Amino acid sequence: MTTLNAHTFASRDDAEAHYLALIDNAAAAARHIDPTLAEVYREKLTEAKAGGGPLLKAEAKALGTDADTVRNAVLRNHHRWQQHINRIELARITAKAAVRNAATAAAMHRIYHEFKEAL
Repeated sequence: MTTLNAHTFASRDDAEAHYLALIDNAAAAARHIDPTLAEVYREKLTEAKAGGGPLLKAEAKALGTDADTVRNAVLRNHHRWQQHINRIELARITAKAAVRNAATAAAMHRIYHEFKEAL
């Protein structure tokens, strides 16, 4: 845990910039997906939106289910992920606004930690 004292930041603006960057970094980490997996998910989503494809058929075969079940799962998971991303973005915007309105570095510190805990 960081200890705040009168010498931690040279100015309120320095503290604000610091905490705004921490909030952005925490949001980015919460939204991160391995790039290779992200590409596979994009391909599966493209196939699911098109009504099917070889990747979804192969997954269905491997799972011992039908392609429509896999297609629906891909669409459902994509919708859930979008909701997750939207919640993170709303929390990020709200936290950054609160930091900009905070009077002290200690208040900014509290806002940042509440944001991280909410993720």
